[in-house]
Parts: sequence; structure tokens; C-alpha cells
Amino acid sequence: MSMVARPEAAPARDDIPDTDDGDATITAGAFWPEIVLRELRLAVRLPGRITSTRLAHVATGAVAHVTRELEEWQQAQIAAGFSTLTDVPAATINGESVNAWHYRHAVYSATRALILERWRDVDTTDKGDRRADALDEQVEDLWRDVRWAISDILGFPRLFVELV
Repeated sequence: MSMVARPEAAPARDDIPDTDDGDATITAGAFWPEIVLRELRLAVRLPGRITSTRLAHVATGAVAHVTRELEEWQQAQIAAGFSTLTDVPAATINGESVNAWHYRHAVYSATRALILERWRDVDTTDKGDRRADALDEQVEDLWRDVRWAISDILGFPRLFVELV
């Protein structure tokens, strides 16, 4: 007879990333909330092999994409007297404007999609290439999430269209 003794699993006190991004942020002017890289990494479960430099580069591209999609809407809000996204009237959840949450969700989803799209590299093996192929569906879902988050901010209905 054998016995395997396992230590009791203790709940984590805090999420701790395996890479410390410090206090690094991405900002896009006074209207938009800043994107904190540490929070982004935790929210979309990015491992430490994605360096802080690479994360900042890709997140900057994601912020540029999302703010470009919302540029006309932003100008209309500023013209209406709202100087920040959180000033725009919107429902709140957990004390936060849903517009701010949707903005972050769009940026986070775009960041993860951009990273996954570039996951393959010149040294990818056959096995790695097959795994990368399996990520294609996840990438499509992430871009859908970006579109839906932007639509939610704009007040447009979400659309899901599939070509047959």
C-alpha cells in the first residue's frame, strides 16, 4: 500500500504576474483612460516570455487601433462638453463607467489578438505550427470582442455575421 501526501492548496492572496511591468502605462491623451501594463498582463493571462517591451509595443498598437475607431465619437463627446471618457454619461458597474470598461476590454482583446497573430516565428516547429493554427479561432474571437466593445461604446447593436 502506498500513500501520497499532498500539501494543502492555499488560495492565492493576489494575482502575481511572472514578469514585473512596473508602473508602465500606455496613454492616449486626456480623454482616454490609461492602460496599465501589469493589469493588462493579468487580465489576458500573458506569460513572462512576452517581454515588457514587446507588450508595450503591441499595447500601443492596440490603443491606436481602438482610439482611431472611436475618434469621431470622441470628438462629438468633447464638443458636447465631456472632457474624459468617464465624464460621458453611462451606467456604472462596480463604481466604474461601463464605457471605461469597454474601452479597456477592446484594448486588452486587441493586444492579445495582435500577440497571438504574431506567435509564429521563423523557428516554429511543425508541432508549434499546428498549435499556432489552433489559435486562429481564438484570434477571431478576440477581434470580435474588440468590435463588440467598440460598438457598445458607440451605442450600436452587436452584430454577428458568418459567411457560409
